[in-house]
Amino acid sequence: MRPGNLAAELPAWVSAAEASSRPQPMDEGAFHALYRETAPMLWRYIRRASGDAALADDILQEAFLRFLSAGLPAMENAQMKAYLYRTANSLLMDHWRRAKRERAWSLKNWFGGGEAAARAETDSEAMDVFARLKPQEQSLLWLAYVEGFDHREIAAALQLREKSVRVLLFRARNRLAALLAKQGICLGEKA
Repeated sequence: MRPGNLAAELPAWVSAAEASSRPQPMDEGAFHALYRETAPMLWRYIRRASGDAALADDILQEAFLRFLSAGLPAMENAQMKAYLYRTANSLLMDHWRRAKRERAWSLKNWFGGGEAAARAETDSEAMDVFARLKPQEQSLLWLAYVEGFDHREIAAALQLREKSVRVLLFRARNRLAALLAKQGICLGEKA
């Protein structure tokens, strides 16, 4: 067995053709060169699209992390850049969708509006009250009312029995209503 003979170094069930088609990790020097060449332009692109330098930093970092983690086959520079731009675009779209959902979610929208819910001065006040719930309660309410999951989907996401979700969701709504009442935000019949 010679040291460079790939077929001889592999288990018998892996053919040399399969081994040569497997993605090879990018060496550090090649990655640094790609980063130096691509990162400044990609960051400017994200910054212009988002209007937020900190968000551009985060998305740039995540795009390169996903690129490195993807285990991609060998590509030309143009293909790698295209992959990074596509990834950054997807991350930016995800950010906008998440921000849209969070803007749409407020006590006024969630509980159908009304004078009592309008007393919540800001969405941050509502989120402060929401943050006092237990993590499971937060997850249940968020998945049900913000993401629009049904009981079966919530059960799968949180690894619960479907029948338990209904009861736990009922309790979480009541707990949130009690916390809101302590803040002087009464919800009337909807809670």
